Amino acid sequence: MAVQAGAAVDPRSAASAGGLLAGAAVRVITPDLDAPGRTVYVGGLARGLPAAGVNDELFARALVVSDPGGVSVGLVVLDLIGFFHDDVVKVREELRARYPEVALEHLAVASTHTHAGPDVIGLWLPIGESVDAQYVAEVRSKAVDAIAEAWRARRSAEIFVGASSAPGLAKDTRLPELTDDAVLVMGLRGRADGHPIATLVNWNSHPSIAGKENADLSADFPRGTVALMEREWGGVCIYTSGALGGQIGSGRVKITDPLTGEAPSTRARRAELVGEKLGGIALAALREAEGRGAAPASTIRVRQRDIMVPLDSVRFVTGLSIGLIHPRRLWSNDGKSEGLLPSELPDPTSLRPGLFSLRSEVAVIDIGPARWALVPGELYPELSLGRFQEPQDTGADFQGAEREFALRPGSDLPVFIIGLANDELGYIIPRSQWDSEPPYAYGLEEPQYGEMNSAGPQTAPIVMRAFEEILAQPM
Repeated sequence: MAVQAGAAVDPRSAASAGGLLAGAAVRVITPDLDAPGRTVYVGGLARGLPAAGVNDELFARALVVSDPGGVSVGLVVLDLIGFFHDDVVKVREELRARYPEVALEHLAVASTHTHAGPDVIGLWLPIGESVDAQYVAEVRSKAVDAIAEAWRARRSAEIFVGASSAPGLAKDTRLPELTDDAVLVMGLRGRADGHPIATLVNWNSHPSIAGKENADLSADFPRGTVALMEREWGGVCIYTSGALGGQIGSGRVKITDPLTGEAPSTRARRAELVGEKLGGIALAALREAEGRGAAPASTIRVRQRDIMVPLDSVRFVTGLSIGLIHPRRLWSNDGKSEGLLPSELPDPTSLRPGLFSLRSEVAVIDIGPARWALVPGELYPELSLGRFQEPQDTGADFQGAEREFALRPGSDLPVFIIGLANDELGYIIPRSQWDSEPPYAYGLEEPQYGEMNSAGPQTAPIVMRAFEEILAQPM
């Protein structure tokens, strides 16, 4: 399935007219549950749960934008739990090989982080199983096809950027309680005919409303957002997850089903309604932006930086060593083994926490009046808002830790925080609030959820320092 937003035009003619080009497309990436020899496990909240059916289709949704000078960027968002950097690199390589005419300054591959999609990471598989590499390859190819289709569909476009908030629609499940309520929306429509091309909606909460007992594949609440935006505004809607670390409480939010006047009868219906409510907020913000008029044509600026993140997680290291977690390349901290898969290490038993690092990346893309911050994992809201636990709790592991740079106060443009972009490093937790060793913060008797699903306590300082350095570069 492909959705093409308008007829393609010659980029040179649009450049001479001083406008942006934009195109969008989608591909279905729902796995075939009846394929011989295939068992699909839900990447949700329970280990070893086979998918029983499909509640709604999963998609790769792509957007390509080009500026008058010919600089082009692409974004493809997958209805998946995450996608490792190694496979993002393969997507880019396959795009160059199959569609050499598609010339992108940067291609970002992000995930919505739906917990009702197939497990392509491996954290929820039964011990002894491995990630379906054939399915991952199918996703890569469909993502490439979607980007190529969006490239061909580009046409002269106007851009609108709106912002609002969704207070009370998400809940923080980690102390100290903090939510980033920001809702950002970008709309692109044809300059000549006014027909819609695409919308990009950005909010901050885990798509996990379906719950740990759910066995039906689903995009979770983003499907409701996407459906409303495409129905009411048109074009292709792309949902992106922002600073969702700890924000996994949307399933607990009180909401009424307008069809019954009562609480939703199922978690699937609750997810749909939360998504629709979010979509209504985004739509109103976009309508308001339209009332102000299209933003002036502007250039696209891309700034990207590779990073090395120490792998300190016992859970991640153990999963990689036994083949449970989808293989990714490792760099030994002593420089003796570089870019090797776990199975290629000279001594596989040497895979221990603290000995290896993961190669990843961060990037900032400015498009007209908006900024995309491409975050390679699940950012905690402290790192988007710059609001940290003060004073530091005495039970936190790293007393006196420096507070990291924060994206929203550190930017002169509205920031679309696009999480799980180009990698999934797990939770990105402020080092000053890291808490995996007793005595535990807040008087708790056990550590909070998060640390066990993070690459380690150095992740946030490294990621946020890279953003700070990128944004400090002169224009």
